Amino acid sequence: MDESRAAPSRRSRPAPKAAAVKAPRGRPPKRDEVLDAAVRAFLEGGYSGTTLEQIAREAQVSTATVFKHYRTKADIFGAIMSRVFGNDDPSTWPPVTSGDPVEALTQIGRQYAATLRDARIRALFRVMIAEVPRFPELGQQLYERGKAPYLQRVEEHLRREVAAKRLAIPDVKLATRQFLGMINDVVFWPHMLVVDLPDTDAEATRVIRGAARTLCAAYGAERAR
Repeated sequence: MDESRAAPSRRSRPAPKAAAVKAPRGRPPKRDEVLDAAVRAFLEGGYSGTTLEQIAREAQVSTATVFKHYRTKADIFGAIMSRVFGNDDPSTWPPVTSGDPVEALTQIGRQYAATLRDARIRALFRVMIAEVPRFPELGQQLYERGKAPYLQRVEEHLRREVAAKRLAIPDVKLATRQFLGMINDVVFWPHMLVVDLPDTDAEATRVIRGAARTLCAAYGAERAR
């Protein structure tokens, strides 16, 4: 597809306010400006209705600057997913500080749920769901840059729990998806369908701890508080 041509902008309803995403240290400032501008452009005009030239104008940089960092809109979308999921630099992920399986999974679950409850993530998912049939690269970028690193993180944690004999899991990859799926199904997907659905910290905590207890009970933790 020729991304130099602007498609008609779709503005049937006001776009969610796009706050700047906090960038990791050491990231070039202009790259931050491009990503922030891209979020605003995607939310206002949709993916198909946005061009690299529009993003450059929104960021107040040259088109050459955009191309310096990103070759296509899909690359920009992937960078946004990596950034809002916190996958830019895995070394900055908060460490798991508890040796208790339930508490450890609860810590990871809180970090995951905080991302899913971010208004920017939900708004960008709506854009993606509407456009992914025509632009399958969106789904690929979401998985590779957003979801896959988090799956890997949980899987590696569960393998450490198995090695420490705190859990007995025959299929760690399946258990990883089961844990994240229990969280997704309550704190994320209903909000894609129901407008103004209540979303409280207390409910999110209840769901996360329930998922941690369920997984540990199923896979042999000595105690599931």
